[in-house]
Amino acid sequence: MRHNYRMKKEFVFQIEQDDDVLVAACHEPEMATQGENLDELPAMIRDLIRCRFDDGDGRLAWPARTIA
Repeated sequence: MRHNYRMKKEFVFQIEQDDDVLVAACHEPEMATQGENLDELPAMIRDLIRCRFDDGDGRLAWPARTIA
């Protein structure tokens, strides 16, 4: 019997407070960024993803989800 598992195509970032900054860490693949507040963090995450993957990489289109 063959199972067809669909891989979730999104980045999940865990947000934690570290002193006076917020740290957003993704564990699959490993990458992290930080920002001063929740308003700044989404832009920092998008920038991190753009820097992490080459042009044409399909993961550039994946959404990023944050959890606290």
